[in-house]
Amino acid sequence: MTQLIVTPIDLTAPGSFLQRKRLLRAVAALQEAQKAGDVAGVLDGYEQLESLVREHLETDDGTPVDEALEQCSAADFDKLANALMSGETVPNSKSAT
Repeated sequence: MTQLIVTPIDLTAPGSFLQRKRLLRAVAALQEAQKAGDVAGVLDGYEQLESLVREHLETDDGTPVDEALEQCSAADFDKLANALMSGETVPNSKSAT
């Protein structure tokens, strides 16, 4: 089965400050929409978040990221999104061996 691998934002890389700001804006928009019960806003927040996650995704077997995302569970996507800031690649390269 294809695994999606996210590489966290490298906070020392050029442009990482703006990436981090975009990520925080997406998370804030998502949280505010959830509090307000704004389904369209929640969807927009997830679209923003998915766009950022996609920039850092690859697959372990060469399957196109779009195809692999179609099979991704909500729980798995949450792990991928959280990994952007955690500094830990998902799945952990040590556990993949």
